[in-house]
Amino acid sequence: MNLRPMLFGNSLLVAGMGAATAWAWTKIPDGVQLPIHFGIDGKADGFAPKAEALLIMPGMAIALTILFLVLPYVDPRRSNIEASGQFWNAAAITTVALLAYVQGLLIATAMGQAIDMTSALIPALAVLFMVLGNYLSKTRSNWFGGIRTPWTLSSEYSWGRTHRAAGALYIASGVLSLAAWATVGVQLSLIVLIGAITASSLLSVVLSWVYWRQDPARLQDA
Repeated sequence: MNLRPMLFGNSLLVAGMGAATAWAWTKIPDGVQLPIHFGIDGKADGFAPKAEALLIMPGMAIALTILFLVLPYVDPRRSNIEASGQFWNAAAITTVALLAYVQGLLIATAMGQAIDMTSALIPALAVLFMVLGNYLSKTRSNWFGGIRTPWTLSSEYSWGRTHRAAGALYIASGVLSLAAWATVGVQLSLIVLIGAITASSLLSVVLSWVYWRQDPARLQDA
């Protein structure tokens, strides 16, 4: 499996996070409590010491990169996950890119910038789901990435049809969320984002069963 795009992209992202963190470390006094958690109104409601606040995102980025490296080698359907390389690399890079973006927001907040975290995260999450949706149709059945239900994992027909539909649904959800964020305000656009992604996920599960029922191979064996 060609994981070079992920290794290159995530190495750059982690290095950038490290450089930004090192710079912020020298600017922020020891002993201060920095915001690490934000309420639905975008305001800080949880705080932590400097080390925890500045290192949690880079640590998560490194851990997730290692996880994305290891999982393809323990998947029972390794050949399928290798054939899903485009999705796998895209998922790894965009996930770590989101963490790098959050790290930048946390550093800016720690340096005294007034940031509505909810408003800042909505477009990033919308783009994440649009990217993932674009690559979902390029996956093969595996145990670690995609819409994994009993029906998609037991039917290649269901897997293929479900992921084409789910990809379109997630892209539409991202576009709708971005449009809401730009036009109707933060609170309503957050409801749109959560509602659209939840509905898309639930519909994908239902569709996986419907397509499994329609699988020509299953019908022929019945």
